[in-house]
Amino acid sequence: MPTTSRRTRTSLPGSRWVRPWVQVAEIAWSAPLVIAHRTARMAKGGWPPNARDRREYTRMVQEKVEAFGQAATAAVTTPPKDTARLLGAVLTPVHRRVVANRKRLTRR
Repeated sequence: MPTTSRRTRTSLPGSRWVRPWVQVAEIAWSAPLVIAHRTARMAKGGWPPNARDRREYTRMVQEKVEAFGQAATAAVTTPPKDTARLLGAVLTPVHRRVVANRKRLTRR
């Protein structure tokens, strides 16, 4: 009896592009929400900012530096032969922080 091979999700043509596209979609959805929340917080906060707002402002800068530094490192160290893998590696640090911020900021 001949055996039939079943294709897995990862072996389907184009399936390696699913993860980067999902990351792009989640970044596109989450980033405006994070920006809106932080902008509203800045507008309501007044001057001088309280301790909570100062921590959030510091976090905004630090996380961007870290995420884009990691994305740049991934872009340089990932072999360019597989474009989908390269794109996924570059998007992962930014995606992780944007989605985590959306969840954290909308929880309050």
